[in-house]
Amino acid sequence: MKYYNALAKYYDSLYKLKYMREVEKKIIFKEIKENYLVLDIGCGTGEQLKYIKNGIGLDISIEMAKIAYKKTNKPVVVGNVEHLPFKNKSFDAVISFFGALNHCNIRRAFREIRRVLKDDGIFIFTVANVYDIKWILKNLKNPKKIKKSIIKRKGEIVKYIDNKKYKVKTKFYSLEEIKRLLNEENFKIKYTFGLSNLPTDKFLYKSPFKYISTYIGFVVEK
Repeated sequence: MKYYNALAKYYDSLYKLKYMREVEKKIIFKEIKENYLVLDIGCGTGEQLKYIKNGIGLDISIEMAKIAYKKTNKPVVVGNVEHLPFKNKSFDAVISFFGALNHCNIRRAFREIRRVLKDDGIFIFTVANVYDIKWILKNLKNPKKIKKSIIKRKGEIVKYIDNKKYKVKTKFYSLEEIKRLLNEENFKIKYTFGLSNLPTDKFLYKSPFKYISTYIGFVVEK
C-alpha cells in the first residue's frame, strides 16, 4: 500500500503501456455490455475504468483511488481483493489488469470475485508470467536469478520514489497454473491471451506467443 501511495502521482508517466492498453480496451468492448455493472479491481489511476459506462473501481491505495476518481468521475473504493466489501452477486463483470493479482493470495481472490459475480458473470484479468521471455533474455547473465524466480514463483519490485527505496513482493504464474486454479474454483475459461506491450500484441495476443508473454490474460465465466 505504501509503495502504491508513493507511486500514484508518477504512475501514468512511468507506465505508458500503449500496446497493452489497446488490447485490453478491445477485450473490454468485446466482452462487456453497455448495461453491465463492472468492478475494476486494482483500478490504479483509472485507465480501464474510464472506458466503462457503469463501473466501480477498487484499489488498495488511497492515492491511486483519488486520481482514478478525478479522472473518471466514477466511485472508487479503497479495499483488498481478498475481502471485497460488496454483497454476493453484485456485478455483471469483474476486471483486473496489470499487476493487482500478483500481490495477493490468488485463490482467495478468485473465491471473492466469484462470490460478487452474478450467475454467468464475466471475469477478465491478467497476471505476470513466470516464463516472460523479455525478462529472461534481460537476465541471461544471471541464470541463478532466472532459476530462482521460476522455481519459487516469487520476486521483488524495487523502486526509488522521491529518494526513498521501496520493495514490493510479487508473484508469477504460468498459463497452465492459472488454468488449473480457475478450474478448481469452478470458473469456465472462454479464452486466454498474452501481452508484452509490444506492437505485435494486437496481432499475436491469442497466439502461442502468450505462453512467453510478459502478462498472461484470461476471459472466464462464473
